[in-house]
Amino acid sequence: AGQGFILLDDVACVGTELSLLDCPHSNWGQHDCSHAEDLGVRCSPESNTVMDGSLGPPVRLVDGESTKEGRVEVLLHGQWGSVCDDDWTDRDAAVVCRQLGFSGTAKARAMAYFGEGHGPIHLDNIECSGMEHTLGQCATPDTRIHSCWHSEDAGVICDYVEEKVQDIRRTGDTPISCMQES
Repeated sequence: AGQGFILLDDVACVGTELSLLDCPHSNWGQHDCSHAEDLGVRCSPESNTVMDGSLGPPVRLVDGESTKEGRVEVLLHGQWGSVCDDDWTDRDAAVVCRQLGFSGTAKARAMAYFGEGHGPIHLDNIECSGMEHTLGQCATPDTRIHSCWHSEDAGVICDYVEEKVQDIRRTGDTPISCMQES
């Protein structure tokens, strides 16, 4: 039996999903379970290893233009809250994107790029190496002390593709003119 919050219930996977979070499930934290119903998984082949059992809090992206971007929010103590952008880097963004199942390039965004959050600011001064699988595995000096406002909420863009402007050059001797219709 585990301890602490029970985050998921009524999980109904088909078996083809890439992530447990892709399966239909109840809302985060809504359940009619006790820890006597906690489940476990044994993977094969036998060479598979379980990393750390405490993978940390769930993460979501909010207020982006797609599911691949947004303000980073984490669920702690039953409440969604934002992450402060102090020391927020592309390495940190890469971990968030990896946790959410994305494998492309990750881009960090600061200064409430995706708008200001409204709940608590849960995390500050996160220090990821970029190799962690979840944000909960990154070092955080102290989750209770921070000097942030929501104007400093951190965000990410997952599977980031840099748009390149094509160089358009005029060839030939034909002059270009613009006319305004009256």
